Amino acid sequence: MESLFHFIFEIVKISLLGCLYATLSVKIFSRIATHKPKSWVTKLTQKQLWWISGFIISVFLFFFMFTYWGNHGLGDSARVPIGNFKTVRQINGTSTYIEEDNGESIGIESFTVKDSKLFAELDDYTDKGTYIIWNLESDKWYFYQTKNEYLKLAKQKKYPLPDTFKDFQYHYSDYWHGWRFFLLP
Repeated sequence: MESLFHFIFEIVKISLLGCLYATLSVKIFSRIATHKPKSWVTKLTQKQLWWISGFIISVFLFFFMFTYWGNHGLGDSARVPIGNFKTVRQINGTSTYIEEDNGESIGIESFTVKDSKLFAELDDYTDKGTYIIWNLESDKWYFYQTKNEYLKLAKQKKYPLPDTFKDFQYHYSDYWHGWRFFLLP
């Protein structure tokens, strides 16, 4: 049900953004028409141009909403792109996880991304270890059983330390708020 309400909200937001961007495009094309009176732009009325550009922009925004860069989740699910078409996901605002290509998911508490690698502290419910490094380019996973084991490697290779890891909400806000929140669906 939450997904349906969020989807309807996104459709309304796309419609409003389409109207706003259509108005801007009419103003831009009107300026072009005054400088080039024999162009195809002058043949369209402002009303036609507004409807056509509004429709095209709305369709583009709708499809963008489902791309890797535009999909932030619907309803109680959320996602943050981290690079190389990989994402960190969260469900119900509580369970944060990463997912392998085979569909296996691993719960994480906090993470950071640097140099096409995800560095994360695993949650208490996993038996794979305490820390993980996910090479996003090669899609390889490296698990570390203890904090000391991870810290030793982190100091050798200058990896981020666990105290620099942030929770999902921090990364979600960092990526999706600001101009993306207001100008994109």
